[in-house]
Amino acid sequence: MDFSPSPLAQGLLRQELVDLLACSERYALTLLLAPAGSGKSTLLDHWRAACPHAVVHYPLQAADNQALCFFRRLGERIRRQFGAFDTSWFNPVGAVAGEQLGEQLLEALASLQQPLYIVLDDFQCIDEPLILEVLAGLLERLPSHIRLILASRKQPGFSLTRLQLDNRLLCIGQQDLRLCAEQIQRLNVHLGGQALSQDYVASLLQMTEGWVAGVKIALLAYARFGTCALERFNGSQPEIVDYFAHVVLRQLSPALRSFLLCCAMFERFDGDLCDHVLQRRGSALLLEELAERQLFLLPVENRPGCYRFHALLQDFLGRRLLIEEYARLDNLRRRAAEYCLGRGEYEQALQHARGCTEHNLWLEMLEHSCAAWVRSGQFADILRRLEGLADDALRLRPRLLGWLVAALALSRRFHQAHYYLELLDAPAPANAAPPLASATRQFLDLLLGLFEQDKDFVAPDSWPDLLEPGQDLEIRASTLAVLAYQHLLAARLQQALRCACEAKQLLAQCGQRFLESYADLIIALAQRNAGHAPQARKQVCSDYAGTAKSEPAWINRATAMVVVLYEQNQLSDAQQLCEELMTLVNSSSATEAIATVHITLSRLLYRRQQGARATRLLEQLSCILQLGNYRRFVSQVIQESMRQAFLEGKTALMEHLAQQHGLRQRLQAGDWARSRTYDECWEREGLACVYWLRGQGALAQAEQILQVVAGALRRSEMRARLLVIEANQLVLAATGQNPARQLSGLSRLVEAYGIVNINRSVFDEAPGFAAGILRLAEAGLLTLPERYRQLYGEFLQRQTELAEGRVLETEPLTEREMEVLECLLAGLSNSQISDRTGIALSTTKWHLKNIYAKLQVSSRTEAILSLRRSAP
Repeated sequence: MDFSPSPLAQGLLRQELVDLLACSERYALTLLLAPAGSGKSTLLDHWRAACPHAVVHYPLQAADNQALCFFRRLGERIRRQFGAFDTSWFNPVGAVAGEQLGEQLLEALASLQQPLYIVLDDFQCIDEPLILEVLAGLLERLPSHIRLILASRKQPGFSLTRLQLDNRLLCIGQQDLRLCAEQIQRLNVHLGGQALSQDYVASLLQMTEGWVAGVKIALLAYARFGTCALERFNGSQPEIVDYFAHVVLRQLSPALRSFLLCCAMFERFDGDLCDHVLQRRGSALLLEELAERQLFLLPVENRPGCYRFHALLQDFLGRRLLIEEYARLDNLRRRAAEYCLGRGEYEQALQHARGCTEHNLWLEMLEHSCAAWVRSGQFADILRRLEGLADDALRLRPRLLGWLVAALALSRRFHQAHYYLELLDAPAPANAAPPLASATRQFLDLLLGLFEQDKDFVAPDSWPDLLEPGQDLEIRASTLAVLAYQHLLAARLQQALRCACEAKQLLAQCGQRFLESYADLIIALAQRNAGHAPQARKQVCSDYAGTAKSEPAWINRATAMVVVLYEQNQLSDAQQLCEELMTLVNSSSATEAIATVHITLSRLLYRRQQGARATRLLEQLSCILQLGNYRRFVSQVIQESMRQAFLEGKTALMEHLAQQHGLRQRLQAGDWARSRTYDECWEREGLACVYWLRGQGALAQAEQILQVVAGALRRSEMRARLLVIEANQLVLAATGQNPARQLSGLSRLVEAYGIVNINRSVFDEAPGFAAGILRLAEAGLLTLPERYRQLYGEFLQRQTELAEGRVLETEPLTEREMEVLECLLAGLSNSQISDRTGIALSTTKWHLKNIYAKLQVSSRTEAILSLRRSAP
């Protein structure tokens, strides 16, 4: 932390240092290395004001010394400068090697088109090995338009030797940051002091060696007490501490001195806090007075009326507080903890309670904090606080054990959850708090069982006891939410909706914000699967608009919003929201949210011909899903992976996926030979088989699978999934039907489901289907609402042009494009086309993109189908 108050920073522009720092454009790393109070942050502020390029300034704190927090915040800050910055390199859920993370971050930075400076201020806060490993690796191959600047009080925890030998390091050290005599004179004038003689300046310069903080303290003393203050000042740190004791405190009345000392309890403080803890009135005015007296009391940015002490003064006053106010400390800390708890500042409450000699106060505050964190969905905070406690301490507080089990279950750490459940059931010590209510204990079993076993979970016979009218409201509401999710997994959509809607109402009454948002997600998914797209969209948009991004509940509602945007073909907005969510989802997020964000973003990236990133996201999700019984989500990954391989015409990859997931063996065993009770895994893996078989040309076998799956879906409530399957059936049937029969089938489908339910998911999961809708509209057999034409204009372009009376004109293919197209029709992959034509793979992809545009299709499959239909 720099010692410079912002007014002083504005008053002392050191242009020669700004010019020196501007040379950073020629170096991969610029290191500002100097002790606290040397003016590093002030210099950075002046340089940033003059820098013509984009600057990402990241002032670090102790809390940033965690890889998850550091890289998430770094990604967020870069995205503020560059909205299209790729954040898929950041995987907040699964563990990732430093080398791999560095490679992916390097790729994302290299894709930026403009020069960028990344400034990490107060880098002495960072010693996390993974962060240091990634940054060290990044610096080895940093692109020439990306520059890194570190401001630190100590050497960074990685070697600088290679950078020095390669002349890629600019180091600005303590000697460079020293004030000169002329600058001391300028600073003295700014602080209101009378002119100094050259002898006094030389003496001060010799004592302080130009250290900015020491000079400022000395000049402030001089401004108030004259030259005698400079004569007594020797510039060493003990004398600076002596300055605080004899100048800052001595000039205060006993009451004001006591007030200032007690304020040292707080990192940030305002009038209300001081009034409550110190049991007085008028603290806000007193703080304003003290700030005006330049007693190193600094205003907190963007928080009017809130202040902090200078770091050195904070430490000094804290030590004096322990000596002078020892008898009052317990009462002060108790009131501070209670005040912070009342304001929802739980970390501060726990910090104050921890300082009390009464240990039970801390445990009491911890119980209150965990109760609030459960309601808001901050499960990581619960784990961080409770996992460090010894088992014996937890056994004394059964409520803490209950919250720990819930947080572990919702974070997919099932083995640990079972361990603490056993600890909860063990005989309690004699001095333990009352045991958990039996209903709470039952609910923990229900919660852990469902999230561990997913769709295979069977609710115990005793669960209706949790819904009795006299039951605790939070238990009833939470049980309903859990049961709603179980019904959703089993495709009992109406039951899921009834339970989720009732749960949402009760959860709102008891302040369970996170579970309320979870109920919202269940409602949205149930409505969507039931084929009620308009109702789902309306509710999702309303819930999303009413939730602050700072809340964990935002992740659930933003995930539902991603689905709405994607299905309505608002793909740029959907991708932007997905990119934001990728930096926020973590091990405590709902698996539904994690899987939906990864798969949707992969699909969007694939559409934009970013296949490598799309594949990487699916691979990341596969790693995450290894943490539990997540066959349902794994089946979604299998389907999407096979879909992308099919659209690319990658026969070898499709064979690999089929082999990897045992699809050939299951086909041979007759898994899809006969109808059965609907099962999502069976349906999605069956659709993956359909893509694979279509790629082989085995259309009859693919049609048989679709027919069997459709039969199971017709006996279920999953109308949205049935629509996808029937759309695929129409695509396959079209190859052997005349146009009239094709249009008849499409017409029946539109009539059965409504045009509003034929959305982006249907077009993407049934490759070739969009062309059929287009033909139906062109034939005048389907009237499309204006809003629908706007949303899906990319599929309906020809219909729009004909409606305006224009004749469609298609730009002819070039000779090279015709050659590539012939290879495409022969079923060759992109690599094989490159080999046959003798052109680079990137050029092949470029030609294919132009071919798709001229044929007015969006994929390889649609191009083949379109040309086959137009063939005589």
